Amino acid sequence: MTGTIGRVPGELDVSMPDGAGWLRITTRLAAAKPADVVAAFVAPGLVRRWWGAELAGVPYAGGPYVARFEGLDQTMRGTVLALDARHGLFAFTWAWDHRPDLPRRRVSVRAEPADGGCLVRLDHGPYDTGELDREDAESHRQGWEFFLPRLADVLTQDRFRAVRGGASK
Repeated sequence: MTGTIGRVPGELDVSMPDGAGWLRITTRLAAAKPADVVAAFVAPGLVRRWWGAELAGVPYAGGPYVARFEGLDQTMRGTVLALDARHGLFAFTWAWDHRPDLPRRRVSVRAEPADGGCLVRLDHGPYDTGELDREDAESHRQGWEFFLPRLADVLTQDRFRAVRGGASK
C-alpha cells in the first residue's frame, strides 16, 4: 500500500509493506537542517513539543531511549542504535512497556540536505505477515502521519524564530 499525504510544510510519501517488511516514509522539510531533525528526536524540549513525550534523560549512542507519554499513561523503552546529528542519522529500538506481546521495533531516521531544507527518510519495522504485525504497522503508519507534520511545524517555527532573532520555547 502506498499513499501520499499532502500537508504544508511537508508532504509525506508513505509506503507500507503488503507482507513482511518495513514501513517507509519520506518527507521534505523546507526549513530544517539534518541536525535539526536529529535534535527533534533527542532534545527533551523538542520531543515534548511535537511528540508529546517526556524523555528520561538525554539519549546517547548505545544508551537507553525512554519516552513517557503521560496523556496515554504509557512508556516506550528501547536503545539508541545510532546518533550522529552532523550526518542527520538517528536510530533506535523500542517496545511499549504495557504491551509485552508486541515485538521490539526499530526506527531509523536519515535526513540529508535538499533544496534549502532537508529530505527525511524514516524506516520503521520490521513487520511480518501475521495479523498482529499488520495491525501494528497500520497503527504506526497512522501515528507517523499524525506526528511528522507536527515535527515539521515545530522545526519551521524554530527556524523562523532563529532567523528573526527570537528564542524558541
